Parts: sequence; structure tokens; C-alpha cells
Amino acid sequence: MERVSVCIGNYSTIRFETTDSIDHTLFRVSTLSEIQDDSRIEYLKIEDTVVQTQKEKDGRGCIHSYFEDIFIGIQTLSEIISDFFSVPIYRLSVTGDRNINDPRRAINWIMNRQETIAECSYHSKETSEEDLTYFLDTLRVTKSLDVFVKTSENFQYSFKYPMNLDYLHVQGRPYPWLTINNLIETNPRYSWMVETNFTSEDMRMLLILWILGWNPNLQTLEFRLKNLDLQTILNGVPAIYRETPEDLSYKWSDGEEEPRYFDYFFEIRNVNGAVASIVADNGPNEFFSLYVWPDRNGQQYPLERIV
Repeated sequence: MERVSVCIGNYSTIRFETTDSIDHTLFRVSTLSEIQDDSRIEYLKIEDTVVQTQKEKDGRGCIHSYFEDIFIGIQTLSEIISDFFSVPIYRLSVTGDRNINDPRRAINWIMNRQETIAECSYHSKETSEEDLTYFLDTLRVTKSLDVFVKTSENFQYSFKYPMNLDYLHVQGRPYPWLTINNLIETNPRYSWMVETNFTSEDMRMLLILWILGWNPNLQTLEFRLKNLDLQTILNGVPAIYRETPEDLSYKWSDGEEEPRYFDYFFEIRNVNGAVASIVADNGPNEFFSLYVWPDRNGQQYPLERIV
């Protein structure tokens, strides 16, 4: 076993990933009230804990376990698994209704148990801005942060410590709240967002910062802007317009089956010699994309095909 992932919500599970990258659901945790009257219940003793369980009939080996409190069940079982395999909990997902996930309870538990967590996801339609602020203040994440919560128009946040994340995705509805300062604080390698408050001037500032050496690990940014103005974005930016006889492909994520394709873009270079392609079109609700070469597959910038 290499990684243990915990999900607390409407569908609470403990999953693990083996060295061959196969993902398995080890436990699903439900309340005692969800036990079917005609179900055959077995009692599983793990150390000093006795758990009411039922094994799936499809042969995948997932064990359904039942507790009076789902959170206590997740906490008990995941700590036993983590201790037995001598690995920290790698990913925490908090989803669903607030009365089920209780974000403060979840983040307090994981951060009291270990110094950091590699990946964290927080999705909830029923949470308060106070809960969100507490969650982010308490969280110490090192690789990936995914937040999808409802926020007000005036909500703002500043991260409490600098990060160098592999992936950042923040979706505030109906009011996006992530700022350029938040990007500078988190230094994401990859970031993709459909709804943002970013302006063309924000993107211009980001490009200038990257050219001057900000976030040398940056690979991909994809943001949809409410009104994209290329002239504003490129004002003062040393960019060269390029076209290719055939589409260039750019693989930016292992999770994407299809790469990005484009045949015209603006080329920029930073002080460290890195090359990036800006792909964007004027108009409302258009995407601003920045792709730094080489791509995820190691494909280099194809100089011979560019005019």
C-alpha cells in the first residue's frame, strides 16, 4: 500500500492505492440505521474495536461497516489502516451536507493526527464562510487543493502560509473569490477554473511575474474570463505571434484523455529560458490559457514547425 484516501460525506469511504496504481475501496462507512433488516451482519474485530460489517457480493472485496456516527467510523478505521501500513493519510475529501461532513471536525482531526496532508478536497453547498475560513486556516496541504463551496460576493481570503502546489482548483458560487494574490501565495503547477473574477489586467500582471521568474514550476493555467481583451493582456509583454501548419498538441494532465490542440498562439520566454504558449481569443467568457513547455508527456517546444 502506498496511499490511503478518506472521504467524509454522503458516501463515506476509505480507499487505498497500491504500487501498481490500482485504486481500491476498502471500507464504506454507513450509519447503523442503514442496515437492511434481511442483511446478514458479521462482526469484525480489529485490535480492540468491534465493527458491524457486510461484505459486497460482487467480489471486489469492499467491506460495508456500520457505526452510530459516520465520522467516528471513518476516523477509527482509517487510523487503524494508516498505523498498520505505516503510511500517513494521503487525501482527505469532505463532501455533502454540513450535518454529515462537519468540516471543522474533519480538518481538526486530520491536522492533529499528522503535520500535513498531500491532497485535500472540500465540496459543500451547505457551509458557512466562517467554516470555509476555519478549514483553510487549519489546513496544511502540500500537493493538491480543490474547493467548491458557496460564497457571498464580498468573501475574501488570504492563505496563511506559502505553498508550492501541484494542482489548484477553487470554485466559489455564485461569486468566485480567488485572486491573483491567492495564485502567488499557492504557486500552482496546474490550475484550471471555469468561473473566475480575473480580469485581462490580472492576466497581464501574471505573465509579467512569470517572465521575471515567479513560480518556476508553473506548467499550465486555464481560466475563463468574463471579458477577455488580448490587447490588454499583451500590453508591455514581450510576446511573438506564432502559427503552425498543423495543430500542436499539448498534454497538460494525466486525467485528460485528449490533449489540447491549437495552431496559433503567442510565444513568451522567462528569465530562466523557459518557453510558454499563450492561447486566447477576444470576447466574453473566453479562456485564457498558458502552456509551459515541455508538456506533461515531456514533449518539447517544436521549433521546426513554427512560423
